[in-house]
Amino acid sequence: MRGVFAVLVASLAVLCVLYVLVSEDRDRPSGSGLTQREKTSDAGDHLVQALMLRRQRSDYSNTPNTDQVSKAQEVLKNDGIYSGPVDGRMSQSTREAIRSFQQSHQLNVTGAINNETARELGLQTE
Repeated sequence: MRGVFAVLVASLAVLCVLYVLVSEDRDRPSGSGLTQREKTSDAGDHLVQALMLRRQRSDYSNTPNTDQVSKAQEVLKNDGIYSGPVDGRMSQSTREAIRSFQQSHQLNVTGAINNETARELGLQTE
């Protein structure tokens, strides 16, 4: 549910920024030789590129390393929640085991190894 809400908020923000860009550009005389459509298109392209880069960075920073996944698989296997191989791959069965673990420990059920889940699994101390 948080993911859907975040996407909706991000989409709304993009629409607001595009509206402001188009509104401001309409009031100024065009001295650059570009048409209104070309200016709006360029601004939109830059905005989309910036959003995609930010998303890629956040996806990369949230991706657990294979060592962390292996350790989580080992703990989940010892607890009887996971029955697959301990290979460090974030497979569907690993995600399902993490979801099951999160649910049984009253954590936010994401299927990912976030900080809260890593602490509960004993993968990090804090």
